[in-house]
Amino acid sequence: MKQQSVVYLNSRKPADFEKQKVDIENFCKYRFEIERIFHDNQSPFIPASNRSEFIEMVNYCAEKGISNIIFYDLDTTLKIPDVFISELSIVLERGYIPYWARGDFISGRYDSDERREAVNAFSRYLEQFAAQNGLENRIKKRSGVSTRRPGRPAALDEKGISDLLAARRSGKTIGEVCRIFGVSRSTVSKILRDYPELKGEWKGPVSPGKRN
Repeated sequence: MKQQSVVYLNSRKPADFEKQKVDIENFCKYRFEIERIFHDNQSPFIPASNRSEFIEMVNYCAEKGISNIIFYDLDTTLKIPDVFISELSIVLERGYIPYWARGDFISGRYDSDERREAVNAFSRYLEQFAAQNGLENRIKKRSGVSTRRPGRPAALDEKGISDLLAARRSGKTIGEVCRIFGVSRSTVSKILRDYPELKGEWKGPVSPGKRN
């Protein structure tokens, strides 16, 4: 069964957009059901937080409960590391799973849980790279998004944690909690460490062939 996904593209030339759409559709053919394509036509140096379609996409995923986001080319976006890191932070801190139709060397492409962990590990490596090369301030300025490592409980204040626990007690799955509060699975796991009765099983997206 195909998994729900959205697609995000940022291209300035109509011909580029059409080519990217074809490549994306080929990439998704056997695994992902594309619910909607979001398209910005802005400079790649414009941070994600200033791109209207990117923000609309993030909000759409939260509203529809979609976790998979398909981007176009990982190699190209990595050439502007500060913009890429801020974009990836927005995606991961909300619990979404990114994929790239081209140049995707990150493991876990056929297992949602493995993919999530692999992308988070890659993000931590990029943040170390940013710190060593003086990019952290540029990332904050571009995105307004914290460059902290995804998964730290500091993402929520005391009231937020209390609300998260209440949501879990009301029967919300961990996947739903991640989307409602815009936090990653690792953040929820750390918060629930002292509440074993609320841990339960991960109820996020399930890969084909996997059972809950």
